Amino acid sequence: MRNKAEVMSPEPVKGITVPQTPVEDKLKLLEAKIAELESYYHKLKLQGLPDGVAKDDTDKAGDTDKAGKTEETKGDELDEQAPTSRARVVVNKLDTDSGTRKDIPAGEAAMPLKGNELENKYAFQLRKLIYGPDDDDEGEVEIFSPDLRLLLKRLLKHYPYHHFLGDTVTLNSPYECLVLNWDLLVSEANQPGLNEKDQLARDDLRLLLNTIKEGSGEERLDDYFKIRDTLKASRSITFQNLWTIFPPGTVVYSRQFLKHDQIFIVQDNVRVWPRQGNRARFGLYCWTYDWNGQVFQRRPITLSIDYFEGPRPIASLNVHPLEDTENEEEVKQRLLARGKLFRKYCTVPKESRMFKYSGKCVVDRKGFRGVSANEDHDEEENINRQERSRMFYPPDDGVGERRGKQSMVDGDIMVDFESYYKYGLAEAQIGDLSLGDDTDECQCSDCMSNDALRAMYRVDYDGKTGADYEQWEDEQIMLCPPRLLGYVLRDKQWAQLDVNGIVKFGQKADDDAFWERLKLAGEDGGRETKMLLHGLVKNHGISETGGGYQLNDIVPEKGKGLVILLYGPPGVGKTSTAQTIAVAAKKPLFSIGVADVGTSAKLVESNLEKIFDLATTWRAILLIDEADVFLQSRARGQMGPTTERNALVSVFLRVLEYYQGILILTTNQIAQFDVAVQSRIHIAIRYEGLDKRQTVDIFEGFLEQFKRKGLVQPKTFTDIMNYVRKDLYKKKFDGRQIRNIVTSAMGVALADNRQMTMEDLNNVVTIMMGFKGDLEYQMRQYEEAQSGSRNPYT
Repeated sequence: MRNKAEVMSPEPVKGITVPQTPVEDKLKLLEAKIAELESYYHKLKLQGLPDGVAKDDTDKAGDTDKAGKTEETKGDELDEQAPTSRARVVVNKLDTDSGTRKDIPAGEAAMPLKGNELENKYAFQLRKLIYGPDDDDEGEVEIFSPDLRLLLKRLLKHYPYHHFLGDTVTLNSPYECLVLNWDLLVSEANQPGLNEKDQLARDDLRLLLNTIKEGSGEERLDDYFKIRDTLKASRSITFQNLWTIFPPGTVVYSRQFLKHDQIFIVQDNVRVWPRQGNRARFGLYCWTYDWNGQVFQRRPITLSIDYFEGPRPIASLNVHPLEDTENEEEVKQRLLARGKLFRKYCTVPKESRMFKYSGKCVVDRKGFRGVSANEDHDEEENINRQERSRMFYPPDDGVGERRGKQSMVDGDIMVDFESYYKYGLAEAQIGDLSLGDDTDECQCSDCMSNDALRAMYRVDYDGKTGADYEQWEDEQIMLCPPRLLGYVLRDKQWAQLDVNGIVKFGQKADDDAFWERLKLAGEDGGRETKMLLHGLVKNHGISETGGGYQLNDIVPEKGKGLVILLYGPPGVGKTSTAQTIAVAAKKPLFSIGVADVGTSAKLVESNLEKIFDLATTWRAILLIDEADVFLQSRARGQMGPTTERNALVSVFLRVLEYYQGILILTTNQIAQFDVAVQSRIHIAIRYEGLDKRQTVDIFEGFLEQFKRKGLVQPKTFTDIMNYVRKDLYKKKFDGRQIRNIVTSAMGVALADNRQMTMEDLNNVVTIMMGFKGDLEYQMRQYEEAQSGSRNPYT
């Protein structure tokens, strides 16, 4: 502040003259001048002009004050008349004499400041940090003005990372919180203040932005500001400046799963300035929205953009803000419709999780995690270790990828997120990208009570269930991914499934396969047997919901399953019975083999318990085809690994006792069954070799399909069927052989681009009979060689 002597003997102020009057008038005039000078000094202080400013500058400031405030700049441009003296710029570099780093004021003599003069005199200080030739220079801003700190804290309350807590605020280049909210800050800086303090804070903000824009201390940021207006006008961006278009909370668009539309929410960038070079990537931490089997919640995911040269339209990037997407409204409508389907499929009851599916999927795993067919767990553990490593130790660009295999599926699938995580992959995927488990958010009291920050993070989206649909926002629905997690029943594979490829299971043309096309022995194609099987399968487990008919064993958990044994020679319809009755009863068919369970007694119990648990969860029919190894009599002979086999059968029978679902076992050998098997089986159905009527019906069923397609002429169809009735049935082909004969004959005809003829069928039958005769001869030879063997397994 000026001293008293300076005030009492001021230089003449422009516009004021001193008339020659009596002493009293002079004293009054002097008092008026002192009051005017004090008022003028106060105005200069508000404008930030330091002490000792030149008279010409003071006159200019006075003229500006008299003329009134200039018209506020519209749009993004900063007011060039913003005060400049409340900004201090210093250069920090190494002093070669002392060996320490020192601040050197830029553009003025180095005058030492005492006490709190720095904080009192300046609103902020920009320090430009100069390093050696091999390092990039940087900048930092220290904000001294409490009012400016409060204004920034209010305007950027939605921005994370605690930049404006406490009495000291230091922002490091490239000043992300400012640059990512630049337009907002420019607009607020140009707004009139509510009072003098607020106006001064806005003037300081305008000065801060101007100072950074004119020279931030970091060359890369200065280069960005030189082209910012051009990039903004053309909606383009360079690779180095990608971070400037992805503020936290931005809704971005990308296609990560089978090239389907999807949106994400930006959390942050992996690093501000990405590495350069053809292999460089820009990483972006984001959130998606997913179902974990119980609730919907946000899940972290890392997206990436590959390196590119020069400016590129933002809309052309594989990840870009949704607002830059072509036909944005159409995309939103598609996302909204698909999101509702995703939500619906995720929350269906357990008994309704099977769907028909037609389309592509991404196969993630075959078999069951935690289920090993042998005692060597190294491979399984190595897979799990790799999965964990991708999540906790991602590549240098922050993008964790696991390449899945695309596959076409046309059949039944189970939508089951919980079981996918339990038995498929431990971590979720969207396409090739891994999802994290939890969002990495600060849980301090300041952040938890910050409504703007919570809204930007979409915290309220977490924990939603299927019972709160009316509370969902449109954006929340649109965030749902294009894929579901589940199991492909036919292929025995855990997979990511396309939401739009799913059709509710139910009324399909082949639902009549069990009743009409399956040919069993007996009257009307074995209709009585079919009715018995259908009644048992359809109504099993009804006691769970309707009071039911089941009895309790002495041990309540025992004996609640339904075990059906289908036995007989190959190719007579055992497996087809299981497959078609599942369709007729509208239950999933969960088929496993010995390879899925293993043959080591040490592992079979654990493996079976997991598989039985999954079948029970899905209300599925569990089919173990060719189950001989689990059913053979516990041997007492001297040859072979009898101890291991005995243990295997004992374990299977014990676990079977507590299984509460439906199990169908098929075998073509019952002579060697263990005596304890009989008491575990509820119903056993014997299948004989095909009789004449069955053979004719099966031939007719296959040929009729080709006739409807125009691949077999009606006369040829009639001739073949007469041949089957008169002669071909005597050759005792089984069902699989009949199918192979018909399809092979049709294949020969199609290779010549013509319809099938009787000759085609006869040629295939001749070849098949030759093989059949050779096989029967070899089997007789083998049985004769084994007739004297003491091996207890034969």
